[in-house]
Amino acid sequence: LTDAIVQRQEVLSNNLTNIGTENFVRQDIDFSRVLSGLQNNSFGSSNNESLIAQARYRDTSKPMTLESELSKLYDNHLRYMLLVKSINHHFDHMKKALEVRAN
Repeated sequence: LTDAIVQRQEVLSNNLTNIGTENFVRQDIDFSRVLSGLQNNSFGSSNNESLIAQARYRDTSKPMTLESELSKLYDNHLRYMLLVKSINHHFDHMKKALEVRAN
């Protein structure tokens, strides 16, 4: 999942870079497809890069604006922060369990 967030940051940054480029079509990564792929695979042998590639899409639904791209960057940032907090919380629980076992 972290790979998908990093890839999305790169895709959104590329969109911002090309905001004034004529005929440029914005791209994005669909997290629901990444999560579905991870769930269906049950964390098995499928590689994350192929899941992310399958979740990448070209968005021609509406014109790209600076505000919309910045909003998507902020959304991606929030997802990253939530993931970091979740991982930190998980490790805190593991640490507490190990401390209890040691006593």
